[in-house]
Amino acid sequence: MYTIKEVSEKFDVTYDALRYYEQIKLLPTISRNNRGQREYTGSDIEELNKVMHLRKLGATIAECKDFMTLLGNTEITAKDYDNGIAFLHQLDTNLDKRISEIQEQKEFLKKKTAHLTTARNKLKNSPTSGIFK
Repeated sequence: MYTIKEVSEKFDVTYDALRYYEQIKLLPTISRNNRGQREYTGSDIEELNKVMHLRKLGATIAECKDFMTLLGNTEITAKDYDNGIAFLHQLDTNLDKRISEIQEQKEFLKKKTAHLTTARNKLKNSPTSGIFK
């Protein structure tokens, strides 16, 4: 069993977000101890892990809810599977785009760092370098 504090720290999510996910039925109803405090089970953690992955991948709350419903559906159709697969492909495409954008930013940083390092090294070699001459 995990407390809301432990779960919050594990997933870097606020207590309010955890309560909200439960309220909108994105997570199953979390059991309470005799003091009314939430106690998360291993199964609850697994469900939250799925939600957190989807959120980090850019899925909206509504998309998470739809996908979690799909995963919990016992009477799933071929169309349901197709929709789930299409959704995951879209998340994958979006992730590839974000990775590309991050790589561009890293390249920008690398070039600017090299430029500043070169300029700094030129100052080092100058007999009158620095602000105090």
